Amino acid sequence: MTDQELFGIFDQGGLLSSNLDSFEFREGQLLMARDVLECYRQNGIGAIEAGTGIGKSFAYLVPALFYAFEDKSDRTVIATSTINLQKQLMDKDLPALFRTLGKDCPVAIAVGRNNYLCLRRLAEEVKANELYAYDGVSDISLLNSFAAETESGLRTDYRGRLDFQVWSSVCSDSDFCMGGKCPYFTDCFYFKAKKKLSEASVIICNHHLLFVDSNTRFENSIDYSDDAILPPFRHLVIDEAHNMERHATDLFTSTYSAYSLRRQMDFLYDNRGIRGLGTGRMLEELRPFCNDEQLYNEILDFFALVRAKAETLNMATLNLLEYNKLAHLLVTKANVGRIVAEVGGAAGDVVENGGRLVARLERFASLLKLEENQMFRAEEFLVHVSRISDILDRLKTFMDWEHWDEDIHYLDIEKHGANRYVTFNIAPLEVSDILADALFRKLDSVICTSATLDLHDDFTYWSSGVGLPIEGRPYLRKVYPSPFDYRNRLMLLTPFDTPTFSREKEAEYADFTCETVYDAVSSSGGGALVLFTSFRLLEYVYEKLKPRFSVMGLSTLKQGDNDRYALLEQFKEDEDSVLFATDSFWEGVDAPGNTLRMVIITKLPFRMPDDPIYKARYSKLEEDGKSGFYCLSLPDATMRLKQGYGRLMRHTTDKGIVLILDSRIISKSYGALMLRSLPESYHPETETKSLGQKIESFLF
Repeated sequence: MTDQELFGIFDQGGLLSSNLDSFEFREGQLLMARDVLECYRQNGIGAIEAGTGIGKSFAYLVPALFYAFEDKSDRTVIATSTINLQKQLMDKDLPALFRTLGKDCPVAIAVGRNNYLCLRRLAEEVKANELYAYDGVSDISLLNSFAAETESGLRTDYRGRLDFQVWSSVCSDSDFCMGGKCPYFTDCFYFKAKKKLSEASVIICNHHLLFVDSNTRFENSIDYSDDAILPPFRHLVIDEAHNMERHATDLFTSTYSAYSLRRQMDFLYDNRGIRGLGTGRMLEELRPFCNDEQLYNEILDFFALVRAKAETLNMATLNLLEYNKLAHLLVTKANVGRIVAEVGGAAGDVVENGGRLVARLERFASLLKLEENQMFRAEEFLVHVSRISDILDRLKTFMDWEHWDEDIHYLDIEKHGANRYVTFNIAPLEVSDILADALFRKLDSVICTSATLDLHDDFTYWSSGVGLPIEGRPYLRKVYPSPFDYRNRLMLLTPFDTPTFSREKEAEYADFTCETVYDAVSSSGGGALVLFTSFRLLEYVYEKLKPRFSVMGLSTLKQGDNDRYALLEQFKEDEDSVLFATDSFWEGVDAPGNTLRMVIITKLPFRMPDDPIYKARYSKLEEDGKSGFYCLSLPDATMRLKQGYGRLMRHTTDKGIVLILDSRIISKSYGALMLRSLPESYHPETETKSLGQKIESFLF
């Protein structure tokens, strides 16, 4: 593809403006497309910040498509962070480009294997649970009907709720796959999808699947010219790349919990039974084929014992955290002695008795007298035994503190229904070397893009976290600001008299937040996204303001009351509603128009100092003689602030207000650095008592 061809597509009067009514020429989009093309040509790596409204998806899709048009095997994988962006690329952007360019190529979305229904495993469950399989209302019966109707076999296409255990018993799983020997191979949903992937010139997936693929290749020395989780590919685009380090850290974190252990054990023996799957599970099904009744009874005893020991460990660790009023705890060589003294014995009991259970389960499998066509059942049985063993090994490794390396060891609490479980986690201190070796050094070209990558530091903060630059590889860094008119269409309010949060005056701070949010939202007439860094404060403010907003006829929505997608749809449908949110809602909220006319940031988004991964990385910087605040805390908060700020302007005609209720943004020296990272907007000096008048004057 030549520069002239590229300009002929993006320039004023070009193909896009001639064929798409909604298209507007943006110089930043054209220049970004040229940068992407240059990375393809030079086998380079690109980091491109493209502000909201640049149209970055077209900018990277056009070069990817032209390479695919010229050589069907010159495949590009596009990895995104959100399902919404994947759908936009597949359902909107790619079809529009195919129509405009007058040619197309095969494209496909890649999802994890466990998202597909396995027809063989389903048939086995139907056979094993005939009483449930045809009653019309059980999960297994409904899944059987779904299998006869669906074209995709995807879990997301199943209309209804499913117990995790039920889906895990019938989903596609590489450890249980018979491949070409399977009697259902011709109709297999997963292999049909895999064939489409092998024929596609552009593949769209999420960050998690990309990192699973790259790690599989790295650990097994599989080149990108061969099949792994994904088919061979040479070029990679990572959209929403500001999340790379976090998602890679999540993937490479090893976790033990009583919940994960019990979940695997339940596949083998669950005397509670599961709706639609009968009782007893695999152990009971295989019992007639083992003539050692004493061994069987020992296994039952050890199942009960290990469950009890795991629950004892869970309760002991919960008590330890709750006694110290902690939701999570970084475990270091300085405090591990206390942890071992408190829960080491209980952990040792789980590992020891779990090992005895595993040994007996393996013995049980070795004694099974099965026909040739039944051997797969024993193999599946051993897969679950192996997974139980792996979970136990994670706990054993965690407790073996004398052999710890630089990895981060921490305890956390997760909820499943009404129950709480402590997780024992081992996370990498850094993922930069992993990403550099597994991705950046291996592929022909890699484009990383997002609306928030640069903090006026030449991408240094983001780059260092993901392993860039790579010696000997061209590394292009570009920033293309949003084309939106922030100066005239967005007002930034940072009242100088907002109180600083302190534990001693927490109640006063919460009441101030309530009243100020109430006054601001009343002045805007709703249409507000209120962002918090603390769910506790969110709950307090929401409960106080919900009845007051109800009197005004404003509906209130709160994170946690529904799933994220449903909440956003409700928010967009009611343009005067108010959404109270934290965490994930700082990014990915796309609500153009009048439905979102004010974003209230109640507090600057600095990480909680007790966040284990953050704390460990902060401490390591300090040990190395660097400033943890300026090298990690400040840039991380600034990146999140940019994301929250970017929720407001989603379209050229949008207009609104960002209100930051944290005076540190103007009273602290680092506040100027944070403000400099934001698009330049109308920013009048203000105090809280004049907020209402300023909001009304600007909006109305």
